[in-house]
Amino acid sequence: MATLEIEREDVKLPQDQAKRLAFVLYNVLTPEECQKYIKDTEKKGYEKALVNTGFGRQQLMTDVRNSDRCIIDSIEEADKLWQRVKPFVPAEWNGHQVVGLNERLRFLRYDSGQYFKPHYDGEYRRENGERSYITLQLYLNEGFKGGSTTFLSRCQTERVEVVPRIGSVLIFQHDIYHEGSELKKGRKYAMRTDVMYQRKQPLGIK
Repeated sequence: MATLEIEREDVKLPQDQAKRLAFVLYNVLTPEECQKYIKDTEKKGYEKALVNTGFGRQQLMTDVRNSDRCIIDSIEEADKLWQRVKPFVPAEWNGHQVVGLNERLRFLRYDSGQYFKPHYDGEYRRENGERSYITLQLYLNEGFKGGSTTFLSRCQTERVEVVPRIGSVLIFQHDIYHEGSELKKGRKYAMRTDVMYQRKQPLGIK
């Protein structure tokens, strides 16, 4: 089934982070495509999501994050999604040029009472020097209560909620303070990956 026309909407961030990049793309995936991801990941199975503690290490910290995760490495699926969002993503960032999406797709499942406390997203680095600066969060369903992605001011006095809509994508730079707000009712599915960049080559060098 063909996708609908993709629409972009900027996120009005808390005042102390207003100059950072954050926007939503609507109609990136069809409901049927989203349902297939849910079905495939449930078949593979979910496990408790870990927290990145730096230097490539992760550990279980349920006081910070108590949701579930299913990791799928798929260059094909990452590229399919990339072709749809590419026109909207910055081609350059911090002296680096964009190369595509991280093929490590982290599918997320939240049930009632589950959350991811306020945090900054960690970067992903490849051995060839490529690194991520921007998060891509894909929402696979809707109809639950709570479970917004909420951007926060550093003192947490301002809150800006992005309510998940099926087939939509939230794109934002890693260094924006945010949380996966507690799910009050139902079940939420999402997928997180990263936009990868490589250092720009000087002119004349290939």
